[in-house]
Amino acid sequence: MTTTQRLRRTGLRSLVTAAAALFLAAAPAAGAAAASHTTAMRAGETITCQEVDADLPGVFGRECTARQWGPLSGFTLTDAASGESYRCENGWVEGGLWVKGNDCVPAN
Repeated sequence: MTTTQRLRRTGLRSLVTAAAALFLAAAPAAGAAAASHTTAMRAGETITCQEVDADLPGVFGRECTARQWGPLSGFTLTDAASGESYRCENGWVEGGLWVKGNDCVPAN
């Protein structure tokens, strides 16, 4: 192998290693920024469901107006039929399918 070929391979290997290191360093920071942005957008949200079962401090709603999936914090869950509302500290939403609220109290 000539010196030129060795230098070319070494340079290519260095570029690949640097790109991988840069990607790995940037990925956790981008993930943390996205996670905090998602949480901030969902805080204070009001979700209305067609059917709500309250077994305080937990509340479960079905057929809801939410379109996102994932964790929730500081939200209000409202029963469309009765108008009863519950403020919940945290929970989980599965799009329009269902919402589970934890540490909830009656809002009205």
